[in-house]
Amino acid sequence: MRHSRWQRQDGLIRESLKFALVIVIVGVLVLDVVSVINASLGVRQNAADAADQALTTLIQTNNPTMAMQSASTFLKLHGSFLVKAGSNVATSVQGPGHATVTITATRKPHTYVFHYFQSLPWGIGPWFHQILNPRSTQTNS
Repeated sequence: MRHSRWQRQDGLIRESLKFALVIVIVGVLVLDVVSVINASLGVRQNAADAADQALTTLIQTNNPTMAMQSASTFLKLHGSFLVKAGSNVATSVQGPGHATVTITATRKPHTYVFHYFQSLPWGIGPWFHQILNPRSTQTNS
């Protein structure tokens, strides 16, 4: 009788540890998902704001290099990176010219587990690489 009582207690401890382990794993995965979603939404907003700033700088200075440097600095301050930038200024005889700025930015989220999945085979690894390196292209004129 005494022996069976101890076995039940061992099972209780073992099941409690399994439950705690499952909770920790689910918690880490939820944190990774939140980080990836935050990076994806953040890069869109950062690219839009950087394009606005670059357009303003381009209109004020009429210097595309300075405008792209302004966008790059803005993105670095907000945790994103400038991948590609372009500008176009069309002059008009009848009035003010038309300026267009295109900014492509990327952002890398901090993950605990998902970054290990990038080395998986069968197309899963490249898919995780794409998910973990969100890009956004914004054009303002």
